[in-house]
Amino acid sequence: LDYLQERLPRTLVNLVPVLDVSVSVRVKRSIMCRLLHRFFCTCFHLRGAADEMNIITDLVRGYQEAEEILVSSGRYNQKEDFTVVIQPFIKLFNAPIELSRRYEQVIDISYVTYDCFHFSQKGHAMAANLLWNNMLEPVGHKTTHKLDHVMQRFYCPTEQAPYIFTYNNSVQFLETGRQE
Repeated sequence: LDYLQERLPRTLVNLVPVLDVSVSVRVKRSIMCRLLHRFFCTCFHLRGAADEMNIITDLVRGYQEAEEILVSSGRYNQKEDFTVVIQPFIKLFNAPIELSRRYEQVIDISYVTYDCFHFSQKGHAMAANLLWNNMLEPVGHKTTHKLDHVMQRFYCPTEQAPYIFTYNNSVQFLETGRQE
């Protein structure tokens, strides 16, 4: 980010936090997916891999927290023509905090491709919808709630908020009800 700030004027960086890869365990998997996952990542996809699940989810949450600390430090809000904004929608895929729920299969398989891990077209559409909505919400007030289906909620710029939210214009918007 420092490199970008030094070399790219007129730039807004949308930082999407690192994805919790344990999401692959929570996809409602077919038999083929179960076989593929055990073949590609045996240590993680066997039922007795609770230690690995906890290690991975703890690492992901720690990394996401470090991203937030860095961006919220104000380090990237100093210049008139550069900023970084975290778009936290991806956190809805984080493993539940309750250990007993970490293996619940709650994500429909239609959101992933045949490799049972990467987003399908439908999954990308959902992610794009969530990202767009985050971009049109003030910093500090961004939602991480899931949608039941793509385009269930789609935000548009308004007269009061015609721009993508940054830290600086979020402060102004929350104080005055308008972006300038």
